[in-house]
Amino acid sequence: NVLTPSDSERFIQFLTVPYIRIPLMLDFFANGDPGRLAALKTKSLQLIVDASLFEPGNWKPVDYTEIIMEVPVVDKDKLDELLATPHGTLFNEIAK
Repeated sequence: NVLTPSDSERFIQFLTVPYIRIPLMLDFFANGDPGRLAALKTKSLQLIVDASLFEPGNWKPVDYTEIIMEVPVVDKDKLDELLATPHGTLFNEIAK
């Protein structure tokens, strides 16, 4: 009960989009209602945010050069391969 129902729904939706989860989540807490930031005092919410930020995600070699040629990518394994990063998702966001 630390987030409003609409904020809770938005937050849960962010967890379903792995490649853009980190910027969405950080923006959610940084540029919204100050009550959202205060909600981070709750240990259970801290654990969810921590797990989302530091999840290593899929890795690929630095010299991987294949690009997305069609949208949507139907093959789940191919999609996972294309959305992988050579340094993990958090470092990928920091490096941008």
